[in-house]
Amino acid sequence: MTHSLPPNFDISALQSILVKSKAPEDLGSSTEVKVEIPPLQEWRFELNSKDKLKIKLLKGEAEIFGTELSPNVQYTFQGSLKSSISSFKGCTISYDGCVPASEYVSDESCLSPYLNLHLSLEKMRRAAVAANSPDLVPRVLIIGNKDSGKTSLSKILSSYAERMDHIPLLVNLDTSTPQFVVPGSMTATAISDMFNVENINLGETITTGVTFYHQKQPLVKTYGLENRSTNLKLYKYLLEKLGQSIGKRISNDPSIASSGIIVDTPSFSSADSDLIQFIVEKLNINVLVVIGNERFLVDLKKKFSNSSLSNKNNLNLIKVNKSGGVVDKDEKYEREILQRCIREYFYGFDSIILSPYTFTTTISELIILKPVEVDTRMANLAFLSGDMTDQDEEDEQIGNGGTIPTDFKKLIERVENPNSAMLSNAVLSIVSSEKIDFSKYYSTNELNDQLYQNVLNSSTIGFGYVSYCNDEENRLKLLVPLPVQQLPSKILILTQFRYHE
Repeated sequence: MTHSLPPNFDISALQSILVKSKAPEDLGSSTEVKVEIPPLQEWRFELNSKDKLKIKLLKGEAEIFGTELSPNVQYTFQGSLKSSISSFKGCTISYDGCVPASEYVSDESCLSPYLNLHLSLEKMRRAAVAANSPDLVPRVLIIGNKDSGKTSLSKILSSYAERMDHIPLLVNLDTSTPQFVVPGSMTATAISDMFNVENINLGETITTGVTFYHQKQPLVKTYGLENRSTNLKLYKYLLEKLGQSIGKRISNDPSIASSGIIVDTPSFSSADSDLIQFIVEKLNINVLVVIGNERFLVDLKKKFSNSSLSNKNNLNLIKVNKSGGVVDKDEKYEREILQRCIREYFYGFDSIILSPYTFTTTISELIILKPVEVDTRMANLAFLSGDMTDQDEEDEQIGNGGTIPTDFKKLIERVENPNSAMLSNAVLSIVSSEKIDFSKYYSTNELNDQLYQNVLNSSTIGFGYVSYCNDEENRLKLLVPLPVQQLPSKILILTQFRYHE
């Protein structure tokens, strides 16, 4: 059984949204199943790790987290996935290729409240233009507990803004859930085109493959760790630096300045109110959206009622319902997603195959650093001994123009004797060395503090994967999906993440 585009299909319709239709494939004995999605409802589906599902919109209008599906174009979803297709006016879709682990149509959709939130933000954008006041442009922070749908809402709001010809800046502060790059990163990405719904990583950066979507160029800060609590000082320092980069990007791009920013976050609770306040301050947030937790909202209102930030930023606190389609993700599923994100960053996927360059280099010719992993056991002992007060004060002032200078040795450290035990299968961040004199730091440790500061203040220009490492030969092979003829920098950050072929 084969599928092909109808003879009267207008190929020019694809050009405006840059969607690639793949060649027909033999679907063997699989049977096409049609699904009717009524207005304001959604079809939810789950796939297992070896599943491959092909979906086509036959009639009506449909979207995946705000991104419209094109009619009669086949979309392929492969591997572990929990997703949904929704429709405002109703539609008919078909699927084949496999039997989903779970699939059903639900009338408990959050389409209407999420659309209302988008319209409220659009009203703010228009008011800002009318008053010629950039401070009124929405700068949205989305927070909630684990598995509350924060990333889904951030994609929806970004997509709706893009569909109205805005270019919002999508900011991701959740280092365990990558957007456009590998895990362990904080990013800010201008959304000037639709998301690639087939890509678990939202879309493609500038890489070695031909893509039919507009490639994204995110601002990237490498944290290198999965959990923010592993080194909260480093997390806050990089967050502040990312905020400064965002400010520069906004001041240099009127289109982004008039569109605002949408910030996705890791899971937060009331206990994280100080960190939330820190984010509000550093990113100049004026809309704080809490998903599905009224008590959390009340606690934050009390917190900000005593803060000058609330009046300074004209902060609006809003609660939206948690979507009934949000499901709890177990650790196995999350690990599979992380590995897929890394694999797709380097190799692409079915419709966009990437061909990363392989660089062979001498290990001793590199400067390799890694984030400091704080011993949480020592932190607990400090708490028991009453030493946490001074530590908290230092945390509040770090990188904040306070009287306590930043101790960069607590944020990042140099790897003195890199070897295959630590480098094999590792994901390395490539640091922009444009403003760093490599020769100045290469042969000495006496200037490490200077080196650490320069590295943390620099941006990430890409990532590499160590496919081969030999201590005796003092050599490693690094896969880099960048269209370059030589390794763009010899200053690398060793992240906590590994990829196994």
